[in-house]
Amino acid sequence: MILPGGLWQSGERQRQFAFKPLTGAVELALAEASLEARSRPEAVTAVLTAALLSLGNLTPTPERVEALSVGDRQFLGQQLAVWLGQGKVWMTAQCRRCGEPFDFPIHFYELPVKEAGSEYPFAQVTTSLGKACWRVPTGADQRALARRTAGENGTRFLVERCLVNIPDLDVKDDTGPWLARLSDSDVHQVEAALEAVAPEVTTAVRVACLACGQDHRLEIDPYLGLRHLGTEITAEVHLIASVYHWSEAEILALPRARRQRYLQLIDRSRGLVG
Repeated sequence: MILPGGLWQSGERQRQFAFKPLTGAVELALAEASLEARSRPEAVTAVLTAALLSLGNLTPTPERVEALSVGDRQFLGQQLAVWLGQGKVWMTAQCRRCGEPFDFPIHFYELPVKEAGSEYPFAQVTTSLGKACWRVPTGADQRALARRTAGENGTRFLVERCLVNIPDLDVKDDTGPWLARLSDSDVHQVEAALEAVAPEVTTAVRVACLACGQDHRLEIDPYLGLRHLGTEITAEVHLIASVYHWSEAEILALPRARRQRYLQLIDRSRGLVG
């Protein structure tokens, strides 16, 4: 599978990725991965690191997963949901016109994805203070943003973090004063340039109220399909162990499809299915 952006390492763009074979052990690792995370970006990093088998020709590590662009991480979150059989989720909204609640499905495997621009992961921007180079925000930037001081401007914070270089300044020069002089217009210009080059997944859909037909634009969480991550695995291990008396390690080593077949056999033996 191919990332819409890719991991930028040593001047090379690594775009291929693969998830680990889906066993109970992997599902349990995913469920436990984010338990100690201090923020959502850290939880996403933990889950993706536990799920990925490879990133290009590199071994996935928390540092490499954090170095992925925001769009790539969201794309991986959606693809992981599909991999786990959660590619379709239902959401509920309330109509702004008639007030009636309505349900609608989200199919992660059908949502449009914007590929990264040709200059990815960099953007050259000429501001009111001169030309400079920025890079697209990453998971590490999201983690830092989650820990920022309350009330701090998030967009300016990211613009300052993502500065790569200023050609007119020596690399040893302090860029702080230069960044502090950027106007709000400059900051928005940089933000727009980074958005243009960054990969993106769809985070909003248009749906109509079933009662009155009113059209709505609704935000969707790119990690929505992972909300019930691993919630069933412990109960499934308990049930299989109770019937077959296998060890936890033996059950967790089963591929998911085979584990589900054993669960179906157990339900059939109990008369729960025909």
